[in-house]
Amino acid sequence: MMPGPDRRAVGRTTIERGALLFFKGQPGARGCHICDLTDRGARIRTHDLALLPTDFDLTTDNFRTARRCRLVWRDGDFLGVVFEN
Repeated sequence: MMPGPDRRAVGRTTIERGALLFFKGQPGARGCHICDLTDRGARIRTHDLALLPTDFDLTTDNFRTARRCRLVWRDGDFLGVVFEN
């Protein structure tokens, strides 16, 4: 069986942009940085965030707009998320 195309290399934009994470039921927001971005998701670097829910909101413009995210993978401070509709 032939492996499928490397989806991670398609349409990826490497950026370094500050963002905020908001967790439903918790006050305030947590700072993070977006490292890679596609139309379907992002790779995010957090800062000493020990616990993380699987669903949260992400914004780069102080919540004028926000994207609903679902956690796909985690490796230390790095997260892979998919954008929910």
